[in-house]
Amino acid sequence: MQMQEATSYVSKCFNGEPASCSFACPFRLDVRSFMDKAQRGRWLPAYKTLRNATVFPAIVSALCPQPCRNHCQRTTVGDEALAIRDLEAAAVRLTKNRKPDNFVIPPKAEKIAVIGAGPAGLSCALSLAQKRYQVTVFEKDAGWGGALRSHPDFEKFDEDIALQFSVVETDFRFNTEVTSLDMLDDYNVIYVATGLNGNHFGLKDSWEPELQTTANPRVFMGGGVVGTPLMEAIAQGPEVSKAIEHFIATGKAAKTNDDFDRTKCDRYLRHDGAPSMPLVTAASPEGYTDEEARAEAARCFKCDCDYCERSCEMLEWFRKKPHRIAVEVFTDSQGSTLSSRTLTREAYSCNICGKCKSVCPEAVDIGALLQFSREDRMKTGIHIPAFHDYWLREQDFYATEGFFAAPPKGRDTCAYAFFPGCKLGAGEPAHVLKSYDYLSQKLDAGIILGCCGAPAYWAGDRQRLEDNISLIRTHWEKLGKPTLVFACASCENLFNLFMPEIPRVSLYEIMGKDDRVKPAALFENAAIFDPCAAREDDAMQQGVRQLADRAGIQLEELKDPNRCCGYGGHISQANPALYDQITTNRAQASDKPYIVYCANCRDVFEQKDKECAHILDLVFDLPRRKKQDLQTKRVNSLEVKKQMVQKLTGESFTPESHPWDGVKLQIPDDLRDELDRRLIVEDDLKEAIWLAETSGEKFVDEADGLFQCSMVKPALTYWVQYKPAGGNTFEVTSAYSHRMHFDREA
Repeated sequence: MQMQEATSYVSKCFNGEPASCSFACPFRLDVRSFMDKAQRGRWLPAYKTLRNATVFPAIVSALCPQPCRNHCQRTTVGDEALAIRDLEAAAVRLTKNRKPDNFVIPPKAEKIAVIGAGPAGLSCALSLAQKRYQVTVFEKDAGWGGALRSHPDFEKFDEDIALQFSVVETDFRFNTEVTSLDMLDDYNVIYVATGLNGNHFGLKDSWEPELQTTANPRVFMGGGVVGTPLMEAIAQGPEVSKAIEHFIATGKAAKTNDDFDRTKCDRYLRHDGAPSMPLVTAASPEGYTDEEARAEAARCFKCDCDYCERSCEMLEWFRKKPHRIAVEVFTDSQGSTLSSRTLTREAYSCNICGKCKSVCPEAVDIGALLQFSREDRMKTGIHIPAFHDYWLREQDFYATEGFFAAPPKGRDTCAYAFFPGCKLGAGEPAHVLKSYDYLSQKLDAGIILGCCGAPAYWAGDRQRLEDNISLIRTHWEKLGKPTLVFACASCENLFNLFMPEIPRVSLYEIMGKDDRVKPAALFENAAIFDPCAAREDDAMQQGVRQLADRAGIQLEELKDPNRCCGYGGHISQANPALYDQITTNRAQASDKPYIVYCANCRDVFEQKDKECAHILDLVFDLPRRKKQDLQTKRVNSLEVKKQMVQKLTGESFTPESHPWDGVKLQIPDDLRDELDRRLIVEDDLKEAIWLAETSGEKFVDEADGLFQCSMVKPALTYWVQYKPAGGNTFEVTSAYSHRMHFDREA
């Protein structure tokens, strides 16, 4: 992996970048920081922020035309823009000790001449003098200030200039006009800042605005002499001083300022629900009091894009910025002993739900970045197999024993094929069987029972995913390339991503348009829970609402729809605590029962004891089901296949047999719930006990007669504590799994 591969995912993210007003400011003032300090009445730090940006804060706070106000986002809620210049003036007035900082820097040998003691020349001279260059300022008039000398407030400006130069050594030569640059041959660099209509020594036509250079390599030029407005002229000083430093060091001019794209002034954020706060008007003509200034500064939104962080429990949990995550994706991939694997758990804690992308103004997708990390980890062998082992084994099951594809009975092809996904029938066989009956009466419909490949996708197992895609595509082609009818938004999304050539339609869209479908009113009032995968599927969402409306249910729309229920990305094993937080938050989004149309959402809410019903429960008026454990879901899937094979082929289907099938287990309900949370299937326990009983490799506690055995699988080791209950029946008292493996010694 190259660094750019990871950082490209977040290249458009502007979290932490300047606000729109700062991009409009010629001085690049960090308005957020300034306003934060001003709001808290910390006037000295606020003043220093202002001074470090503007060079001459008293001048700027009096004369700046405030382009920042044209891009103040307070106006987006109907208020007036912040009085930024008035706040700057307050910072100058309310700061008692404005003496500049004096840094101990060794003096430099290079001599620099500045021609002109107006604002542009003074700004550059001060910046260079602070770095201990030998600066000489030549001015034809009797004092500094240039065009400002005739301003009514020049006394205040004069005081500001004197204050800023008070801690640096600068040689001012007033009443000294430079008529030829030959007079300055002793200087390493010259900066021409002679003001409007000033002497440009024949170099103006060669002036290069980006580098501030001229045809004479040691001569730089800026300010009014080249038509630069006052504020921009002052702002040029620190920038041109950097260019001069670079020239002194290398003999070449180079652009030294970072990208400060003025087009980013229009990069606004949403401020939904922000209360109106009218402009604070100063009671005195002298300007804001401390209290007034703090109140006005408090109106600032301190604009910084954090939509993704505020919208995602995972990002809030780990408290990392998008750019940092991208860097850690790269560093964690390097396999160096210096790498701390700081992102491993986070990479597998993402629901890959697309919420961050949906709220980001630039559509930055952190989920896609972490999915990229998962795939790279799988490819390089630094993945965590146990995090996805159960689901990958389930996908393998649905690609083999659980798979079935067929056209309608007596046909070779079909126009449509129902793709219910692997979880719909596992949770409730009637959802698949009755939906197929409905479709077969309405359409020329076959069926494909299988898994879309989401487990492999979320695990980053690209080869397994491609094998699954190949299996589906092969059977789809054999069926005559029918339009697939989906009951699962996640399946439809994955097909759109990896098999876009396959035409798709939602089961709920078809049913929603069919007035003959009369759903039952299982609730008087309910909230629609839209799965994250349906975020961009308007037809599916609309179809579900049509069905619920037809049932006469009073529907509530969630304030924040299309949030992942917690199932996405299979994060429960990587980060159980975060998984619990997310699922709890989703379950508590409304006090009304949920109508869901994702089998995974239903499973999650049943685990949280949240009252809910699948939309197909309404359509087919099905009784409330009991919680389905993992073993029952496996049996349900095989039952669906058995009935569909009989219906479409007339043949019988017999599931594969295993030596441990005859083992019968007695498992307490609370332990069964715990096993489901740990993703331990009853068949795993049967196999472990059968191995122990047939091989004799088990421990026994003679005090209570309990046996303990283990079973080592590629990703996990299973442990079971049990005791015989007569015949081939065993009572399980405890079971768990872990990622550690151990060697057996003879």
